[in-house]
Amino acid sequence: MDFSFCMPAKVLVGSGIVGQNAALLGSLGSRCLLVTGKNSARLSGALDDVTAALDSQGIPWSVFDGIGQNPLLSSCHAAGQAAREFGADFLVGIGGGSPLDAAKAAAVYAANPELSPRDIYGGHKNPALPFALVGTTSGTGSEVTRVSVLTDDETGRKKSVATPDLYARVSLGDPCRYTASLSRRFTISTALDAVAHAVESYFAKTADPITRACSVEALLLLIPALRAIQEPDALPDSDGRRRLYLGSIYAGLAFNGPGLCFPHAMGYLLSEEYGVPHGEACAVFLPQFIETATREEAQLSSRLFAKLGVRKQELCTFLAGFTQGLELPSFTDGELEALLPRWEDSPNMGRTPGSFDREKRLAVLKKIFQS
Repeated sequence: MDFSFCMPAKVLVGSGIVGQNAALLGSLGSRCLLVTGKNSARLSGALDDVTAALDSQGIPWSVFDGIGQNPLLSSCHAAGQAAREFGADFLVGIGGGSPLDAAKAAAVYAANPELSPRDIYGGHKNPALPFALVGTTSGTGSEVTRVSVLTDDETGRKKSVATPDLYARVSLGDPCRYTASLSRRFTISTALDAVAHAVESYFAKTADPITRACSVEALLLLIPALRAIQEPDALPDSDGRRRLYLGSIYAGLAFNGPGLCFPHAMGYLLSEEYGVPHGEACAVFLPQFIETATREEAQLSSRLFAKLGVRKQELCTFLAGFTQGLELPSFTDGELEALLPRWEDSPNMGRTPGSFDREKRLAVLKKIFQS
């Protein structure tokens, strides 16, 4: 088999998209739990639009707004319990990647009351409740993936769950409205996450022609939109917001099948231990990844840079410019050696072009944390 591509989520993007599809939301069930963070769903206007749509269909709803950044297993489990207590038969996740991923997990917990928080990693018997997703950032691509990234309360480590029932029944995006309240830093950080999705999945050993085409389309949207806001205090205009959002969706399509490589796995170190926003944490490792990938996959890289109209070094310098102000930790040789077991069993390392063995991992860490 040369490739297998499946993306069953219905995706609708445009101005006023939620109100226009109230009946579609209403078709998912008769009682709804909304899963959100504390502020973004309200500030973006998405929460008001969704509740108005549900009201128009006569559907009772309740809000669970206890989802923070890097959603905890315990929060998702609590959301699932809240769904059962309310009698919800479907969910709507509203927000950035954290509430969207949390809604996926909550839909599993709601349908499987016997699961403890950590049991979700071992599979589940009953399919997740139906759910819809309304994105308010341009980064994770969770709207179109079967992936939910969750943080273990006990270890503080992120770990993904990926099952076919974690595809949304419908994803709705109104980027010119819902992403307009994002700060410049959050806009850039989420866009860098999308760039990482596209670049990593393009070079992944598990990629195929369709996913690579999605990667290219994502980067053709994301890179010019990021160039337009390089200057301090610059924010995207409406067209820039639209391009960033569509770029994140294409990037989600790109990595949903093949998965990701070492920047995401190693980037978790910075987000879990040092509070660096996820997209920026991944971007720290992107220039080194591009160097590795182009060395191992010369033909693939030549095709990519030709389609993008940039040179390798130009792209690396451009991406590095967005993380230059970060205060990264410094590590001794011994401390870096002690970090290596963290990625020993990571599938991201196996997807990385070439043989990304222990010595190559150590070389990347030294380049970033000792230069």
